[in-house]
Amino acid sequence: MKHSIPLLFVLVPALGFSQAQVKKIDESISGQKAAYESWYKHLHANPELSTMEEKTAAYLKKELLSMGYEITDSMGYHSFAAVLRNGKGPVVLYRTDMDGLPLKELTNLDYASKVQVKRGEETVSAMHACGHDIHMSSWLGTARAMAEMKSLWTGTLILLAQSAEETGQGAKKVVASPAFRSLPKPDIQLAFHDHAELLTGQAGFCDGFAMAATDMLNITFYGKGGHGAVPQQAIDPVLLAAQFVTAIQSIVSRNLSPNDPAVITVGAINGGTVGNIIPDQVTLKLTIRSYSKESRELIFNRLKTIGNNLAAAAGLEKDRMPVFDLLDMSIPSVYNDPILGERLRNNLVAKLGEQSVTKVQPIMIGEDFGIYGQQESRIPSYLVWIGTVSPERKELARQGKTELPSLHSPRFAPDYQSAIPGAVRVMTNSLMDLMPKQK
Repeated sequence: MKHSIPLLFVLVPALGFSQAQVKKIDESISGQKAAYESWYKHLHANPELSTMEEKTAAYLKKELLSMGYEITDSMGYHSFAAVLRNGKGPVVLYRTDMDGLPLKELTNLDYASKVQVKRGEETVSAMHACGHDIHMSSWLGTARAMAEMKSLWTGTLILLAQSAEETGQGAKKVVASPAFRSLPKPDIQLAFHDHAELLTGQAGFCDGFAMAATDMLNITFYGKGGHGAVPQQAIDPVLLAAQFVTAIQSIVSRNLSPNDPAVITVGAINGGTVGNIIPDQVTLKLTIRSYSKESRELIFNRLKTIGNNLAAAAGLEKDRMPVFDLLDMSIPSVYNDPILGERLRNNLVAKLGEQSVTKVQPIMIGEDFGIYGQQESRIPSYLVWIGTVSPERKELARQGKTELPSLHSPRFAPDYQSAIPGAVRVMTNSLMDLMPKQK
C-alpha cells in the first residue's frame, strides 16, 4: 500500500493547473539568470573527464548545501545525491551527468575550456562537448526553484549527480552502491539531454525505446603466419577478417525486421607489420547498437556463428577459433515509459502551450540513464530532449549563414542564455506536476 498514492499521481493526470504557479516559476527563473550564467561559464571552462569529476562534484555540492539539500556521498567515483524532503508524497529522482570529453575545444568563446588532463602516459584536452554543463546548470536552477517554492509541492526530491556517463560506467556504480539503496525508493525517474538542433524552451519526446543499448566487442581472428609470396603455406587471418567484415553486413538487413533497427560497426582492424608477412592474428574492434534484448542476442549469436564457420572453412582447428571479447562497457537501451511520457506532455502543453513539446525519433546513441529504469523493480523513467538553439540562430542556419555543430563536436556551442532557462522551466513545471500539493 505504500506506493498506491504516488502511483495514482503517475497514472491520473491532474484535472487542472495553476497559471499562478506557472507565473511564480517564470518569475523565479527571470531572477536567476545571472546565477545560471555564472554556473554555466564556470562548469564549461573547467571540465573533468569521466571518473575524475572531483572538483565538479564539490562545486555542485556547495551550491546545493546553500539551498538546503542533504548530501549523500559514496555512490561510485564522484557520484552523489542531494535530497529535499517536503512532506508526504511521491519520491522523484532527477539525474544529471558531470563528465566532459577528451576533446580540444575549437569554439573561440571567451569562456572556452583550455583544460588539459594527464591521463596515464598522455596529456589530453577536455571539453564539455556533450552539453553536460548545460545539464548541470539547469539541474542547479531547477534545484533552486524547487527549494524556493516548497509551498507549491509535496514529496521527496532526489537530485542525483552522476560520474562517468560518457564511458557508460557511472550508473552501474550508482545502483550497486549501498548509499544509493539507502535513499528513499523513487516512484519516478527523470533526466534530460540537450539537443543540438531543437529550439530552446522546447522539450522533445520519444516514447518507448529512445536510445540504444551499446556494446563494445573485440574479435581476434587467428591464422598461420608465413611469407606473403607463398600464401598456400599459411592461413591468412587478414583475409578471414576481411571476409567477416563483409559477411556481417547481412545480419541487420537479413536477420532483423526493418522495424527493429540495429547497427554493427567495425571501427578498427589491427594486425600485421609489413606487406610481405602474413601475420598469425588480426583483431577487429566493433560497436553494436540495438534496442531489444532479443535483437541483441540474435546479433551476438550470428557474429559468433559467422566467425567460427569462416575460421573452420579456412582450415583452422577448434583451438584456433576466433576469440570474442565483450568489453565491460555494455549499457542497456533507454526505455521511456509511455504513460509517464503522456503525463509529462499533457502537463507541459497545458501550462506552456503546444509549441513547448515536439516528437523526436529514437537514435542509436547510448546513454546509461537506461540502467536506472531497468533495475529489479522497474521504475517509470523518462529522458526528455531539451533544445539548445535560439530561434535567431536556427533561422541563420536555415539560410546557410551559420552551422549547428553536433554533440561531441569541438565546435558545439549551445545558446545557453535561453537554453538553461528553457530547461529549468520544463523540468520545474514537470516536477511540480508529479509532486502536486496535497489537500
